[in-house]
Amino acid sequence: MPVSNRTRYDIYADVISALQFYGEAGISQIARRANLPIDRAKGIIQFMLSRGLMVMYENPKKRPTIIYKSTSRGYQYLEMYKQLSRMVVEITEDEMEFGEDFKI
Repeated sequence: MPVSNRTRYDIYADVISALQFYGEAGISQIARRANLPIDRAKGIIQFMLSRGLMVMYENPKKRPTIIYKSTSRGYQYLEMYKQLSRMVVEITEDEMEFGEDFKI
């Protein structure tokens, strides 16, 4: 089975999906669910925080103490990503059906 490389947009969607699954989570849970090493997850999460796709808060009574949660903007991103993915699959299927001469 060929290995496909994920784009950064795929990874952002995987992170938001992890937060959708857990509701809120620490970095280890996010990294594990999104299939990322912790150090890479930290950088991606910082970027996503700066873009308003997720929020971070501290809960000293709970472990892990730093908790991440998706924002409504993060969920909007995920929905748009899913719609675009479906469209790309449909276009690819059309190309296969009509051959290489099919241009959009």
